Amino acid sequence: MHSELRRIDTDNLILDPAIGKWVPEKSAMYDLETIDQFERLKVFEKPLLAAISRKSFIGDLLNKPATERLYGSLAAAAIVVQKGAHIIRTHDVAETFDVVQIAAAVRSRQPVVEENGFEVSVLDIPYPYDAALSMRNIGVTGTGSKIMKNKTVSRVLRISNITTTEALIIKQEILARGGDAALERDAVSHETEKTDVIVIGTLLQVRKLADKLECQARNLPLISRMIKDALKQESDIEFRYLRES
Repeated sequence: MHSELRRIDTDNLILDPAIGKWVPEKSAMYDLETIDQFERLKVFEKPLLAAISRKSFIGDLLNKPATERLYGSLAAAAIVVQKGAHIIRTHDVAETFDVVQIAAAVRSRQPVVEENGFEVSVLDIPYPYDAALSMRNIGVTGTGSKIMKNKTVSRVLRISNITTTEALIIKQEILARGGDAALERDAVSHETEKTDVIVIGTLLQVRKLADKLECQARNLPLISRMIKDALKQESDIEFRYLRES
């Protein structure tokens, strides 16, 4: 079996993320996550197929049998095409064709400049794992990609209703780690007691900021925990997609 797998021509692969209830344990939220983050599959640099027509997650959400899932299927098709799908498998060809035409027109192209044998492209990488995979694609070692992945993606956080002193401490600490923070003008001159602050930095910088704030005075240990909880929610599939019925 392994020798057969090694002979596969990977240049001709099409990726299908297998949307659908393939095992009893799989609930609708896993398909919602796949559709919502479909653009992440572009990191594999292969054509992407989406087989979503009349699938069970649509029935679970709309409480409709397969024969009444046309509009739900069209909505899902529009989303995955806009997010990068190249091929759509559908039961309703004519209706889906119109949807695909519009969704494909809305999808923007990746910025790429080619000249004299060189190429510069802009990568849209929102998650550390995707960053690591992109680095592995160009030959970076597993250890190197693991070390650098959290330096590759950035986060922008808004922290609301904190004291001016706390905001200035946060700005000082994130600046010390190579990031930055924005706060209202009156907070800089201590002319207001409360302010919001927008923190900008790589994921690594933001996590180091949270670790540092954990040891500070005032409400900063609480802010530290809230930052960590907010970052944790990004990878919490139940928080992101599970809806109360």
